[in-house]
Amino acid sequence: MAKFTGIPPITGTIGPVCIYQMYGQYFMRTRSSLTGERVKKDPAFRKTMEYASLLAKASRIGSVVYAALPADKKQHSLYRKLTGEAMFWLKHEWSVEDVLSFLLKVYGGQEVLTETPPAQEAETVSIKGSILDKTQRLKRKNRSALPYTALIRSYIADSG
Repeated sequence: MAKFTGIPPITGTIGPVCIYQMYGQYFMRTRSSLTGERVKKDPAFRKTMEYASLLAKASRIGSVVYAALPADKKQHSLYRKLTGEAMFWLKHEWSVEDVLSFLLKVYGGQEVLTETPPAQEAETVSIKGSILDKTQRLKRKNRSALPYTALIRSYIADSG
């Protein structure tokens, strides 16, 4: 990537060169051979498109749950957290309806969790796929393997 000294006449792509502005400076680079069509159709990017599809679903779920929250509880960071949790459960093969009803029960209306529940004796619970596959990620965040064990148990008991 090269810095462009002076003000270029345009920003964009001209032939094999792409000119763009970042942090108040202009840069030049060669044009990428990667196109949107290739990402969507090439088998090498199959997983990328699968995760993009899951993220789209998770974002919609997060939006619905966030809209159901009282105004005093709404923060953008909570929306991102809802989307992340929805993505986690979708990766573990929960249906959209199951994830939506679970998150509404956990965060919905009057009962929004702001603290991690007290540590409880862990029980093995089988939920449409292994939720303990992500223990490394959870350990890095210094959490227990499943912070909402009691809530998930009660959700299963109510819906089952």
